[in-house]
Amino acid sequence: MADLPARFWQHPTRVHLIGIGGVGMAGLARLLLQAGFSVSGSDSHPNRLTRDLQTQGVTFYKGHAFSNLNDPPEWAIRTPAVGEGNPEVDACRALQIPLFVRGQVLAAYANKRRSVAVAGAHGKTTTTAMLATILDHCGVGAGYAVGGETVLPGRVANQGQSKDFVLEADESDGTLVHYAPLVGIMTHVEWDHVDRFRSEASLLRCYRKFAQRCGQLWIREGDLLAECVCAGMLNVCRVGENPSADLQLLRTEDDAEGQRVWFRYQQFSGAFRIPLPGKHNAFNATMAIAAALHLGVSPAQACEGIASFSGVARRFQRQEKNGVTLIQDYAHHPTEIRALMQSVKALNPKRLWLVFQPHRFSRTRHLLYEFAKAFEGADQLGLLPVYAASELPGQGSGSEALAALCRGAFPKVKVFGSREEIVKAWAPQLTAGDVLLIVGAGDVEALQGEFWAGTGDLSPHVGVETPGPGKGPGT
Repeated sequence: MADLPARFWQHPTRVHLIGIGGVGMAGLARLLLQAGFSVSGSDSHPNRLTRDLQTQGVTFYKGHAFSNLNDPPEWAIRTPAVGEGNPEVDACRALQIPLFVRGQVLAAYANKRRSVAVAGAHGKTTTTAMLATILDHCGVGAGYAVGGETVLPGRVANQGQSKDFVLEADESDGTLVHYAPLVGIMTHVEWDHVDRFRSEASLLRCYRKFAQRCGQLWIREGDLLAECVCAGMLNVCRVGENPSADLQLLRTEDDAEGQRVWFRYQQFSGAFRIPLPGKHNAFNATMAIAAALHLGVSPAQACEGIASFSGVARRFQRQEKNGVTLIQDYAHHPTEIRALMQSVKALNPKRLWLVFQPHRFSRTRHLLYEFAKAFEGADQLGLLPVYAASELPGQGSGSEALAALCRGAFPKVKVFGSREEIVKAWAPQLTAGDVLLIVGAGDVEALQGEFWAGTGDLSPHVGVETPGPGKGPGT
């Protein structure tokens, strides 16, 4: 992939975004608007983010068509979910309009500032949002770009008032190698995105190129693949539970409202609360604090700042009415699902109902056996059809194959053909003390509103508003 030419930043021009409705693309559009660019974009499905962009002056086209580029922009950006054969991608080729992938452009933007880039297989969105919250609370004036909706100004992205910029850096399309942050965070390294990285070694090479471009890099002590990535590097610091860690996680206490976390950094020992249970979230929080300290925030300020964190949409996002708790979570990898199931234990559910929508046929096939073991603790397991993204069924496995493996441990597992089917079957059975988990990275999030309507007793949740689009790229 070619780097973004500097001339595009020198004099803001008109740029078109193909797939502008996804959280990442919508956030980039907002940053470009704030930088003085004239922005247009298209997506198959208008949503709250596209409507908000229209109020800010973005020209929006519903659907993808060659005619959307009849008045050609100077350059264009596509979501990774859109490839060759898309009418607008074809138009860019035919009209010789320079076309870049979202990650290339975000990296070029971030590298012009004093940036902190959060990478890793799991926890990127939560950690980025935690760090942005700390810096906002402490008056640093940092900009940010997060792959989920927050309660911060701009919700998904904002340019801020200082040189500091916090962002979520995605490895899935290989653009991770373009970032050169002052501080890097690798929350966790695990082989995924098998549609692009056909071997674990190829993914680790991508992470290592990123690690080599970081001024300082924080990893989790004991993360074997992260240690492999960083072998021999001198810019690495560690968060861990051992006294040898640069920032030591001392202990955690979960409760029904989240957890309290104690840590040590140099001569400072302190504690803070976050609204998310689970040790993985304690590590996310301490990594965010570590990066904030490098930017000049004091440990005491960092503790105050992260205590104001209110969560991210679809990251253990809870709603409750009449004793029934509904939790939305973006987990779409077995490791994430296992962590989610561990976190739910703190709620002591009477019955745990779990809806899961696999994301991508290739991932489902690659991790089929790991998925089948990840749902331990569920009383009822409902599977929806695979959310294909840009894939075809022949590229992997579907929900029926997953259900067949799950039936040994979950005799009540069932594949539902649609969201409507599962609402009709389950909603009347939910009673006080039950917990309903809605899990996955596709359009499964729409089940929240459908379950509220299906039960009749439950009302809309409180807290962070559930997003209209998913985190992933728009199409």
